[in-house]
Amino acid sequence: MKYNGWTNWETWNFKLWIDNCSYYAVLELALELQREGKDKYELSKELESWADDMLEAIRIECGFFADVCNTAIKEINFYEIAESYLLEIEEGQGEEVK
Repeated sequence: MKYNGWTNWETWNFKLWIDNCSYYAVLELALELQREGKDKYELSKELESWADDMLEAIRIECGFFADVCNTAIKEINFYEIAESYLLEIEEGQGEEVK
């Protein structure tokens, strides 16, 4: 079931938060990967790694909150998010980052 046009709530929520907190950093990463000839898959793996790093940074190792966070991260469609950033760049919305 879709949520606000995204695969699910987890994907929508992650994209919402990174747009509000780190939009230009992610666009810069997308541009850098694009310049290196890398594609959506590589960007999606970078985003997934970033999410894992954020979870590690808050040091939730076990228990209920660790289970909830790990489950949510597994549900995020990082490929869809990567695709949306690269589309923004193609459409010129990310040009101010260049």
